[in-house]
This record gives sequence, C-alpha cells and structure tokens, in this order.
Amino acid sequence: MADLEPGLYEMLVTEALEADLALVTTGLADVRPLRSAEAADRIALHLSREIERALAAVGDADRVRVGVDVARHLLLRLSDIVNVDIDSVPAGAGDVLHAILRRRPDGQAAALAEPMIPLLDSTLLTNAPGEPRMLHQLQTEIDSADAIDVVMAFIRRSGISPLLPMLRRHCEDGRELRVLTTTYTGSTQRSALDELTDLGAQIQVSYDVSTTRLHAKGWLFHRRSGFSTAYIGSSNLTHSAQVPGREWNVRASAARNPDVIDKFAAVFESYWQGNDFVAYDGEQFDEEMGRADAQGTAIVLSPIELRAEPFQERLLELLDVSRQRGHHRNLLVSATGTGKTVMAAID
Repeated sequence: MADLEPGLYEMLVTEALEADLALVTTGLADVRPLRSAEAADRIALHLSREIERALAAVGDADRVRVGVDVARHLLLRLSDIVNVDIDSVPAGAGDVLHAILRRRPDGQAAALAEPMIPLLDSTLLTNAPGEPRMLHQLQTEIDSADAIDVVMAFIRRSGISPLLPMLRRHCEDGRELRVLTTTYTGSTQRSALDELTDLGAQIQVSYDVSTTRLHAKGWLFHRRSGFSTAYIGSSNLTHSAQVPGREWNVRASAARNPDVIDKFAAVFESYWQGNDFVAYDGEQFDEEMGRADAQGTAIVLSPIELRAEPFQERLLELLDVSRQRGHHRNLLVSATGTGKTVMAAID
C-alpha cells in the first residue's frame, strides 16, 4: 500500500494493511473492532472489491468463464463454513435473466421496454450533453414498473404531457400510480393534476405554504422482481427541469442501495397516510389557490444583523474602487462559506 495519510478511513484491516500500520507512530492509528451489526456488509464489500479487481485483470475472452468458476468455487467453499443456499451457485456459462415477459391477448409475448441505465446501476444524471435526459430515462422506467410513487413539489402540463401515454398504459393495466404534490408558489397547475386523475392516478395535495412545506422531487418505480429503482434530485415536473435544465438527480438501485429504496418507500407511505396531504379535489384546489393569491405570498424573516468581516470589508472596498474607476460590471470571487450572499446584501 501507499503511505497512509492522515484522515478518516473505514477499511477492513488486511495482512498488508496490518504491516503498514506497524510503521505508524504509536497512538496515531485509531483501529477499532469490527462491529457485529456491520460485519456482513463490510466483509462482503471487501470481498466484492477484491473479486472485481481480480476479474478485471482477466482477458475479455475468458472473463465470463473464469468469473463463473470463481463464484461457484467460492460459494461451494462458503457452504462448508456457514449456511449457504446452494441454489445461489451460478449455473451454466454465465447467462443473465433480463425479463419475464407478459402475455398479450393473442398469446404472444409482449415486448417490455428496458431502462437506458441498467437496473443494477446507481448513477448521477446532470442533463449534460451525451448522457440520458431525465425525461427520457423516466420514460424507459415506466413500462416495467409494477407500481409508481411520485413525490413532486411542482407539477405542470409541460412536464407531465410527454409521460402521459406511458402512464396511461400503466394505469390501464391495473398498476398503481400515486402522486404527492404541493401548491407552494402556485406553480402546480390544476390542468396537469386533472390529466393525471383522468388516466387513473391517485393524487394527494399539500396546501401548506409555510416553512414546513414539501420541496422534495422523487420517483419510485416498484418492481416485484426486487429490482426497484428511484430517482431523487432537483427536477420538478416541468419541461425545463426534465429536458434542458441543469438539474442533478441520483438514480438509486434496490439491488445496490436497498436501504435508500426502503427509506424512500417508508417516508412516502408516512406522507400518504399522514394528515398533511389531502385527496385531490379540483374545486378545493381552486379555492386554496385563490386564497393564496388574495393573501399574497408573505415571507417573514427573523431579525438579523448584517455585519461584514474584515476580509469581506476589504473585498467590498475593492468593488467600490472598481466602480470609481468606471467599471460597473464586477465579478467577486470568494470561496464557499465565506459569505458572498452577505457581501452582496451589504453592497
């Protein structure tokens, strides 16, 4: 291993690491016993990384064969030590089941769209050139979902319209679609909610516009196969957020991140069963939106004191000097956390 740098680690102590630790000054290495609750996860992670590293070094022509042999030998050896389901030993030459297809009324197999990103993968989508757009990725997830839960601060027709054909087929097949949304800032459109209701979605709305309002954006695609997926990020259901916007969304896989999927499902269910959201009714929606328009959107700030730190005063002085020289388009560059917003307010 390379020299151990000061910092935080969560590494299983191997024989090689143990030898390196012997060279660390006494008292500087914080080594703790592996906790029983973490043992399965930490040891499995260590083994998976070592297996991945070893198989990556095998040539393309032999990697599948060698990989299957490694898996078979490891599981068979493991069964001699602890209880292992022998049925989990890979069969054949390394085939992968991709789908069990539904049957059409004419008896033929119905095609099933596959997500552009494999179900096993967790990744970050940023709507960057060359990567799948959030909208396109969502479109490829709907067909294979047994149920869909959506939590979305804002919903507009421009965002929902491209998804309606797929969502309609989803609901017509008797599969559940539940949507949680809000009226905060008045951005959610009744026409968008009506279209979702018409195709069979269940919708609940929060009319809370206080500081406890919901601001989450997420999709959970439930699959009975165990390969559920979720999207959690910044994209509301608007065209700009789904296609051209610089939005960041994490795609999580139940196969890789079961805890994330389970927590999403549990929190969504708590909202759905709670008192903060009520079943969507068009007339009530209009009344609440009208009341909000009449009252206006009031933002109440706690009393605060804006006081520049010495280094901020220096930057503000530089801005002032620049303006005195006739330069009125100035860029202030300052590190994260050093109070650019405060300096802008004072300026």
